[in-house]
Amino acid sequence: MALPLIWALASFTGLTANSTLPMSEMQQVIERIHGDSLLMAVAAIAKGEKADLYLVGGTIRDFILGRGRQDYDFVLHQRDMTFIQKLRDGLKGYLFSLGRHEEQRVYRILVANETLDFNRIDGPTIEDDLRKRDFTINAVAYSLREDRFYSHPKAEGDIRERLIRMASPESFDRDPLRMMRGVRYLCTLRGFRMNERTKSVIREKSHLIRNTSVERTKMEMDSILLSPDPPSGMKQLAALGLLIEIVPELRLREGGKRMDLLRVDAFSHYLRFLLCLQQWNGKEVDWQLHTEERLILSYAGLFAGMERIRAADFDRNAKKPVTPVSFHQLANEVMIRMKFSNRFKDLLKKILEHHVKLLNFSRSPMDSGDLRAIIHRIGTPLRLVIVFSLLDHAAGPGDARFHGDERLVQLCHRIKTLSEEGVTLSPPTLITGRDVIRMGFTPGPVVGHILRCVREKQIRGEIGNRKQALTFLRETFIKEEGSHVSS
Repeated sequence: MALPLIWALASFTGLTANSTLPMSEMQQVIERIHGDSLLMAVAAIAKGEKADLYLVGGTIRDFILGRGRQDYDFVLHQRDMTFIQKLRDGLKGYLFSLGRHEEQRVYRILVANETLDFNRIDGPTIEDDLRKRDFTINAVAYSLREDRFYSHPKAEGDIRERLIRMASPESFDRDPLRMMRGVRYLCTLRGFRMNERTKSVIREKSHLIRNTSVERTKMEMDSILLSPDPPSGMKQLAALGLLIEIVPELRLREGGKRMDLLRVDAFSHYLRFLLCLQQWNGKEVDWQLHTEERLILSYAGLFAGMERIRAADFDRNAKKPVTPVSFHQLANEVMIRMKFSNRFKDLLKKILEHHVKLLNFSRSPMDSGDLRAIIHRIGTPLRLVIVFSLLDHAAGPGDARFHGDERLVQLCHRIKTLSEEGVTLSPPTLITGRDVIRMGFTPGPVVGHILRCVREKQIRGEIGNRKQALTFLRETFIKEEGSHVSS
């Protein structure tokens, strides 16, 4: 039996009753909606309660595109919010709310592995809501009670043409985060491009992103960096003026004019870094990266790029160069402002700090003892430091001060090989302060000094057990102590 396809009457300004997609394609969308058992369960409850419930936005867009569905987004009238609890009971799901203020609150129901989000209609009618959506490709709705579509006049055509267009000129005033969301769509919706007028409005209003909470901004940044195409996403953030509003430390001026970030060599290097990270398959060092590691490395590359941009700015203005200390302080201030977790901050600091040290170490001969000491000093972020160094090198060419040469790559491989041969990051304690005191030393700083020397020998692989540690102590420090006493 054919399923009903009824388009809303064009009785309101700015919306359309006419589908620009072939009937066969729209029939397929209807079939996907009616073939979704969870959606039909929701629709049955909505009809039973006479609730005006609409499936909206990206869910319908993805149905039209034939893409895999993500989560479900719904809107309904405020007067129907009590219906949510009945829906939870009928679906046997878990209900909780997101957002501090009633007007921004979203109700979420978790059913098995599915997420259903419910928001109230923005305006008295669904037509008003669609006018206020972010982009035309999301300005579509399907009434589960009426089996009826509503849409922006350009929605279906823009979806078909794969065009990201703002739903209205006021779209970004209502929520500036939508500007970043548009960039994210460029990274996640294959083959889509952004309307030139929309780009122009974003450039004009990019400063509004500062009015958005840092938590929401960072969440969108994370999504872009973890998308299928992070280099394009960050390039667009820079081109649209959003990136320097989010991270003003990247701003450069020349002759009193703001420089285009895309013309800065250090930023081009960062885009190449992201491309290398995107293409990383772990074959070179047989290490795969999980999601959080990719995110950490993406931000590490951004902060390293910030250091190079700042250093270049100081060089161009003939001022004192940025020192590592001042840069790390600056990076820390950015991370605090963006509310990175303490663990995330610590990992980023260690990656950047030890990467610079590896560059310096690569310029001098290193024996296995030296490498063991390096492994111990780096500690748990060892894998990330090595991968970051290899990616940063692969993203060249550039200033040798930052990229080094093949010696860095060779050093990374030697450290990796040695670390896999059983070098422990925290070797077991072989002797204690009590052992040192029993040999005649007075408790105090000298005991700590001796223990540190023994541990350093242990880390370098020159001491492997307690017997060797005691022998080293007797042969090295007893003579020094005796010499000190006799004098």
